[in-house]
Amino acid sequence: WSSDVCSSDLALAALITVQDLELRAGARLLMDQVSFRIDKGDKIGLVGRNGAGKTTLTRVLAGEGLPAAGKVTRSGEIGYLPQDPRTPDMEQLARDRILSARGLDIAVGKLRVAHEEMASEDATVQRKAMNRYDRLESEFLAAGGYAAEAEAAAICSNLALPDRLLNQPLKTLSGGQRRRVELARILYSDAETMLLDEPTNHLDADSIAWLREFLKNHQGGLIVISHDTELLEATVNKVFLLDANRAQIDFYNMDWKRYLTQRETDERARKRERANAEKKAQVLMDQANKMRAKATKAVAAQNMAKRAERLLGGLEAVRENDRVA
Repeated sequence: WSSDVCSSDLALAALITVQDLELRAGARLLMDQVSFRIDKGDKIGLVGRNGAGKTTLTRVLAGEGLPAAGKVTRSGEIGYLPQDPRTPDMEQLARDRILSARGLDIAVGKLRVAHEEMASEDATVQRKAMNRYDRLESEFLAAGGYAAEAEAAAICSNLALPDRLLNQPLKTLSGGQRRRVELARILYSDAETMLLDEPTNHLDADSIAWLREFLKNHQGGLIVISHDTELLEATVNKVFLLDANRAQIDFYNMDWKRYLTQRETDERARKRERANAEKKAQVLMDQANKMRAKATKAVAAQNMAKRAERLLGGLEAVRENDRVA
């Protein structure tokens, strides 16, 4: 009984739990019966060659896509940055989009209207606006207020989002600028788990350096897909390698540098295994071919050939040297 309670508590503690996940891209199988969990403090580099299923996996983990089979359980808030973010209201100001991560956009909007009405020439409108402003400001302060707004401003500054841009509707921004706004929103949200697909795209060198430090200090869970090996080296403590040939994930419970070394070792071992198996299979096939000439040994030859085929078929194919992303 006690062990059941412990396992239940562990499941509850996980930020994301994945059980027997199957992912497909059309008819193509990307992952088959994959299980893992993401806990607080796990910072995972998600790697694999193009088309292996990294983006599909993050979409499913974020709840924006459905698996072909299996179950994903989430706990706490998730901040998801896809490669092509979609915002629901393109008329919204960029600043309000970021503040909406903590629900402050509505309060700021009301304060803005009240402030404008306080300058009205109509004394009645002015008086009502002043009374309303005091009440709204009290609510704003109770929600974190100016300190929270300053925190958002600092994040925006470090991501090269100036005030003139933040005061514009999202529809007037370029795709790269909107992506930076979405990144700022996620970093500001205090999400327990962040799923970031190429977060350094459209960032300058200073912003990338700042982002590395921010993610390094993040206390929750993190999955990041990135071409930026310096970012992976600085932030991740685990690596998930998506193997497109086997439709599986290889889990490395180690940092980026140790992963690169271990992966080379694993690749060499698999190649040796394949070479040895091919030699054994060839010996069996040669023997089978010799025995086929004798009618009395035809059945034995056929069995030997089948053993050779099973030996090769049961092996993992030698994987290509997958690119990082």
